[in-house]
Amino acid sequence: MKTITKFLAALALMGALIPASSAQELLRPRIHPGAANVKTISGDRGGYVIEYAIRVLKMRRSGGFVRFSGACDSACTLYLSMPMSKVCVTQGASFGFHLPYGADARGNQVAANFMMKNYPAWVRGWIAKRGGLKNSIATMTYADASRFLPTCPSEQRLSVASLSPTRLRGG
Repeated sequence: MKTITKFLAALALMGALIPASSAQELLRPRIHPGAANVKTISGDRGGYVIEYAIRVLKMRRSGGFVRFSGACDSACTLYLSMPMSKVCVTQGASFGFHLPYGADARGNQVAANFMMKNYPAWVRGWIAKRGGLKNSIATMTYADASRFLPTCPSEQRLSVASLSPTRLRGG
């Protein structure tokens, strides 16, 4: 029951159950002036689905970019729900998918349904070809992900300008 309550709270933060003005106030981006809003993900083993749902929503609202440069497992994979124009992958990127666990069976199913609903179609297709989400981890490598996601610029220092949609398309 606790998991379902947390999940409903996350949905509320996403604007589904509370007024938009309240959700906007809670999710107001806190961007430091002069700092590029680029999140690099490497070695993220995941955690609570609810926490990652909120992180992803905040990143979306802030207009930030996500650079996958290493492992992004479990709930971290919710960052794949970001618009393609706001993400990129490096050769070291990988994504690990499995059934959520940690709550009761009903709570785990609610979390799994939420994740599958929010993944883009290409991720859902990749998971389906492997028999769906299971207790064991299925790892998507850079080779698979780069067929759908843009490759990150090779510069060491990234800025929002270097991740513009034109740049990501090779323009």
